[in-house]
Amino acid sequence: MKNVGIIGGGIGGVAAAAALYRLGIHATVYERAPRLEEVGAGMMLWPNATRILKELGLLEYVAARSGLNTHFTVRASSGNVLMNIALGKFDVPALCTRRSDLLAALLSALPREHVRLGRELTHLEQSKSKVRVQFADGSIAEHDAVIGADGIRSRVRAQLFGVSDPVYRGYTVWRGVAAYRGWAVRHGYNSESWGHGSRFGILSIGQSRFTWYATANVRAALPGERKSELLQRFAGWHEPIPELIESTELILENGAYDLPPLPRWTAGRVTLLGDAAHPCTPNLGQGGCMALEDALVLAKCVLQERSIESALRRYELLRRRRTGHIQQRSLLMGHIGQWQNRAAVSGRRVVTSLLPAALFEHNLRSVYSYET
Repeated sequence: MKNVGIIGGGIGGVAAAAALYRLGIHATVYERAPRLEEVGAGMMLWPNATRILKELGLLEYVAARSGLNTHFTVRASSGNVLMNIALGKFDVPALCTRRSDLLAALLSALPREHVRLGRELTHLEQSKSKVRVQFADGSIAEHDAVIGADGIRSRVRAQLFGVSDPVYRGYTVWRGVAAYRGWAVRHGYNSESWGHGSRFGILSIGQSRFTWYATANVRAALPGERKSELLQRFAGWHEPIPELIESTELILENGAYDLPPLPRWTAGRVTLLGDAAHPCTPNLGQGGCMALEDALVLAKCVLQERSIESALRRYELLRRRRTGHIQQRSLLMGHIGQWQNRAAVSGRRVVTSLLPAALFEHNLRSVYSYET
């Protein structure tokens, strides 16, 4: 029976623990916060992610609390449809859910005693057979392996390979959740609208609730009142954008950061997962999906390989190419979406409206068809 410690109680860390536990491998999650909660609004669960949830026995739970996505439309700020992409038929649905609902689902698959709160990592060291982990409260734990799932500013990564400063990509992202009962959004149709250096996405999470995101080219997160700033920035954009902003109580604000693909994730009995290993900008809706994929691939490798070291090496080998591709593709999509030069924006609008949607649908299948 292998014993795995996981640093970080976000979606990736808890998913890894749940996947390991389901396969009969003991896993303990250490989270530095005093309570476990997912900070964020909503997220997409594309078929490559809902396939993971199905294998974990959680898809029905999550689907009941989510919105179904069948089409993705690209619009101009005026509301004109530039492209309508049908997601096609898969063995599992594409969903949009609140991050907190997904985290609750993952936690339901893990015994409560497998989660330790208020544990802030200070140091880890390896021997030939164990990894010793020290926390700020003075406690110490030993495991056969340790997984760093502690985000883009990962302390585990810093201790293994040195500090890697996240790269700011020139734009800020705002997120929120709002109720909307109008007719401007078709059932199953999520969308992203493009302007000059700004975008606005609308995603249904079910029961007449929508999670939305907005972007703008700014040097850093803007000070001041977020709602009034956004209402001014997106004034004149199509419905229901102003209404969604106005009816949102809590608006989150984060810069768009990522890291170039790392030379390696694994050192002996320690490896990285999710944003700690391959953070990407939020332009494909694949950050959380990649963490879910990581979790199941890692668990299967630990189960199948003869040693912990070989399991972690195989996990990294299986995941590096795919996650690197998603990182680069997301970076490119964000760059194109944030164009603000008038000539470039006009050209983008024309090209997008002329390109066949079937071309994008074919390319997306290679992302969504992934199986562990």
